[in-house]
Amino acid sequence: MSGMSVCVKVKSRNSSSANDVTIYDFANSLKTGARFSKANKLAICTVTDEEADDETPDNGSRKITEDLTARDTLYADYVIDIWYLISEYIHPEDIARFALICRKTAEVVQSAKFWKHLYWKHYSHNIELPRRLQPEFMVLQRGLRARTIRSLFYFYTPFINRITATSFTDPHRVEGRQMIYSWYSKNKTGWNYYFKLRTRLITGSRAAKSAMLQRSKDSLEYLQDTYMNPEEGCQILIVITDSIHIIPQFHEQLYVKSITQTLAQGMTKYKVRLQLANYCQRVVDELTFVPVRQVRVLDWWNPEYYREDSTISERDLISEEHEDEMSNEYWDD
Repeated sequence: MSGMSVCVKVKSRNSSSANDVTIYDFANSLKTGARFSKANKLAICTVTDEEADDETPDNGSRKITEDLTARDTLYADYVIDIWYLISEYIHPEDIARFALICRKTAEVVQSAKFWKHLYWKHYSHNIELPRRLQPEFMVLQRGLRARTIRSLFYFYTPFINRITATSFTDPHRVEGRQMIYSWYSKNKTGWNYYFKLRTRLITGSRAAKSAMLQRSKDSLEYLQDTYMNPEEGCQILIVITDSIHIIPQFHEQLYVKSITQTLAQGMTKYKVRLQLANYCQRVVDELTFVPVRQVRVLDWWNPEYYREDSTISERDLISEEHEDEMSNEYWDD
């Protein structure tokens, strides 16, 4: 193990000679409560009477010198192969914590090797998966991360239980998101109203760089983009109501300013108010649904998200498969 790590010594930036203080200055300080920090390890120089006689008048007092070696920091810099081995034992819910350990663990999590191993570690042939999540598509690097995450919600028990427990999550999570599409459908006893929303990606993040790469397509790198995910940061807000409501057509970018859910008259159903604002945070419209039987929020990794989203057409899936085939043929050559 010693041959796989490098010991690095880092000195504190505060180790400066300007922090040295004489006994005279310390004894005559106006701050009576002044004390040295315990973190500063001090070494007091002792001298004999003969050495004191040889001291010059300018140095009439002995100096307290700071032990710089006590403020050095040692750490081990392991090669990335060690982190790859450790990553094989990481649970899916601990991936974010593992990636935050250091730069090398972040590099491991961003690799295709990591996501392929995670998929096959939890894969079960007894579970029926959508076509895009089948094993034959996992050999393709483009969009591998998103497909692996979606697959885990089919055969990883803790994630399945999480969806079951939070299927009717707090709708306030949609506040601040941009509305992309809205549509409705008829159910047996009422109407379903859908609002597809998207959050703004953090500038400089790996997901934001991937989105820019997929839009530009100025190099073949976009065909090998592991982080490719057109649905990154998307949610679907579903309002299930007993009566029909008119949803106007908007011709500008709108954001969810607020959503409130209160009990309706009769105390058995809900009243939902959805405020939509423009980029200046000025309220443009307010949609009111009453009586409401249920409010749901589906994230992009939820299996029901793709069953409910009518904006993802079969043509888009065929286009993605065509690009994946191009990627596979190019790199095989």
